[in-house]
Amino acid sequence: MNNLLEVRFISEKRGKGVFAKKNIEKDTIIDFAHIVPIPNRDYKKIEKTILFNYCYIWEDPKHKPEFTNAISLSISQFINHSYEPNVKYMYDYENKAIEFSSIRHISQGEELLVNYNGLINDKSPVWFDVE
Repeated sequence: MNNLLEVRFISEKRGKGVFAKKNIEKDTIIDFAHIVPIPNRDYKKIEKTILFNYCYIWEDPKHKPEFTNAISLSISQFINHSYEPNVKYMYDYENKAIEFSSIRHISQGEELLVNYNGLINDKSPVWFDVE
């Protein structure tokens, strides 16, 4: 069980989110999320399901173009999007994982947010309406 994070229901529109169970200092690794690479032939099927909203682009240089998407098996799967995130993620292709770390102090009870575009300052549109 994760002693830093918890998943809570927010609303029907936003669904669930991840919240700090205690204060988290800047540059803390908060999760190391192992992933399941999705073969491209299977991704076409997932595009039409709810799982599409939980996929990451996964362009592992050693397995490109066979696997270009993945799903993580972790509490971090429920971190919501923001253009002003307090968390960043980095791909670890060798270990087939995604490392999540804080980019500033996060207070107990605060929601963890990440920019789904992958870069902290990337304001490109995402596939849903941002509140």
